[in-house]
Amino acid sequence: MSTPAALFANITQNTQIAPDIYLMEIEAEIAEAAQPGQFLHIRCSDTFAPLLRRPISISDADKKTGKVEIIYRVIGQGTHLLCQKRPGDRLDIIGPLGRGFPMPEEGKTSIIIGGGIGVAPLLYLAKQIAKDHKNGHLPLTFLGFATKQEAFGIDFLSSLGIKATICTDDGTLGYKGFPTTLFKEHLNQYQDKSNLIIYACGPKPLLSSIKDIAAGEHITAYLSLEERMACGVGACLGCSVKSSQAGYKKVCKDGPVFEAGEIELE
Repeated sequence: MSTPAALFANITQNTQIAPDIYLMEIEAEIAEAAQPGQFLHIRCSDTFAPLLRRPISISDADKKTGKVEIIYRVIGQGTHLLCQKRPGDRLDIIGPLGRGFPMPEEGKTSIIIGGGIGVAPLLYLAKQIAKDHKNGHLPLTFLGFATKQEAFGIDFLSSLGIKATICTDDGTLGYKGFPTTLFKEHLNQYQDKSNLIIYACGPKPLLSSIKDIAAGEHITAYLSLEERMACGVGACLGCSVKSSQAGYKKVCKDGPVFEAGEIELE
């Protein structure tokens, strides 16, 4: 498979939606090919500082309009430059990259669990499940944030008919605590858990907890990993994670979505 070439996309929106969290919309031909769980590798500056691109998950894509959305947190030099871009600017991107989420088989009950900025790729996934699931089962959704001010995506999910269960660390919105805690309580209502499929993205402790729960209950789970990347196309080993079999897997190429049993989370 050939490596995707860099291309320029027009920025149509770059709006702050929560403290240090931005939603950017671009016009790009990749909208047709973008799948939930994939990412864009973005050059944040017109110069060589910073040198490396930044991997940012696709949070929505519309094949009809050719629009793609990303949601990102400003945490360093690259994303600080990115948040200063304005509608009409051009963005140098490579993508869509990586292995995304597989869609659930007909009749499966999907459970989506996200934490913090890890909620972003799960929004596009929820949209596709709601659109493609012919039996009318909307995904059950558990989202966790540090505080009410940092919560996002709730209105988007509501527009799809999905009511998300919200948790915050400080209790300012929804339940006080972690989404994994509520998820474990929710599992008690299922006598047969073989019909469930879990999708998760967020901090490593959240993913580790989901991995352990899924293994203990024999539930299929897919985890989207957040890792620093250099090349973004599998040419280097900068984003490698330990495989549960032997050796390592590259998050940028073999993932970022993995079946929970494929990888070790240390």
